[in-house]
Amino acid sequence: MRPAIAVIDIGSNSVRLMIAEAENGRVRAISKELDTTRLAQGIDRTGRLAEDRIVDSIRAIGAYAEKAASFDVPVVAYATSAVRDAENRADFLARVREQTGVRIRVLSGEEEGDYAFTAVAGGNGTVFDIGGGSFQIVTKDRALSFPCGCVRAKAQCDASDPKTLETSLFAWMDVRTDVPRTVSAPVYGVGGTITSIGAILAGQTAYDGNRLAPITVPRLNALMNVLAAVSEKERMRHPLLKKRGDVILQGAAILKYMMLRTNTERVIPSDRDGMEGIAEAALRDPAFGQL
Repeated sequence: MRPAIAVIDIGSNSVRLMIAEAENGRVRAISKELDTTRLAQGIDRTGRLAEDRIVDSIRAIGAYAEKAASFDVPVVAYATSAVRDAENRADFLARVREQTGVRIRVLSGEEEGDYAFTAVAGGNGTVFDIGGGSFQIVTKDRALSFPCGCVRAKAQCDASDPKTLETSLFAWMDVRTDVPRTVSAPVYGVGGTITSIGAILAGQTAYDGNRLAPITVPRLNALMNVLAAVSEKERMRHPLLKKRGDVILQGAAILKYMMLRTNTERVIPSDRDGMEGIAEAALRDPAFGQL
């Protein structure tokens, strides 16, 4: 099969590109790649996207738009937490359009969760989605989104000791979220934090999205202790953490919070995520990317 669509995801931690093929309304990623641009960096302090993060993100978007164009397929771009929360959102969108030709659809937190749920859960269970700026808890009946992602958590607490992280970040999330006490099983997990943890727990040194290990709280605790025992620079040298070794402990703390607060015993990591959900929606409606 040949490529059918390209999707560019402008997230709080990274800009991603997916090239996908399609069959019977479902898509399968041919390739996924990312460029860590940290667009959300500093936004909780200033309320705005920082100029250096804007420049870096526009560079990444432009490069991915050029690559996507080489496949001669529709290109859909969307943005999540950092852009939707920024005071200078309109300026960012206009600059991207002017400099790259890319029109960006800005998703609400609930839309972000819904697209991930559609792609991953098949109508059953729950999806946990941890991004750089927010996390989502999604079931077939509702999508909840909270402004507590791993980049924002890093700005809130830069500690590496798991107990200190949990004390600080759990209190921070308690006042910014309203997490349900129970969710429906099975619980799937998407986003770089969760898939990276699943890959490490599976013993991988080269990422394989088809072979991710389930996550339990005891296994998560053990991994956090291992990661906390080495320096941030050493974490960044891990082959699976080169792009997120500096925020993986904060992301793990968010995941632990989600599991404990919802009484979830097991999370199944999924390499499919909102990008597939967006791609399938865009293939159903050619005007999707123009909205």
